[in-house]
Amino acid sequence: MKPAEFIAESLALGTCAHLKHLSTTSYAEHMALGSFYEALPGLVDSYAEVYQGLTGLIKKYPVAQCTELDLEEYLESLPQVETLDSPALENIVAEIEQLTAQTIYKLRFLD
Repeated sequence: MKPAEFIAESLALGTCAHLKHLSTTSYAEHMALGSFYEALPGLVDSYAEVYQGLTGLIKKYPVAQCTELDLEEYLESLPQVETLDSPALENIVAEIEQLTAQTIYKLRFLD
């Protein structure tokens, strides 16, 4: 996945998680999604800034929007994004993967 797509889709995913957080009747899901949507935008912002610092400004982003979906299923299938063999980008992507895996765990196993 290209960086601009990753950034736009990740920010839309944060919005989806936030809306699901507000509408769920499950306390465990509410808490898991709260942690996820609070942390994700900052990590995505860091990725965008570091990527642009290394390659130049991304001038156009695709439109991404929140849709009804199974968040757990979507989180499991997140595509890989460019890291340019940059330790800084690799670390940020690893943090996003960590957050995603923790959220899947919380959604799947905590009541």
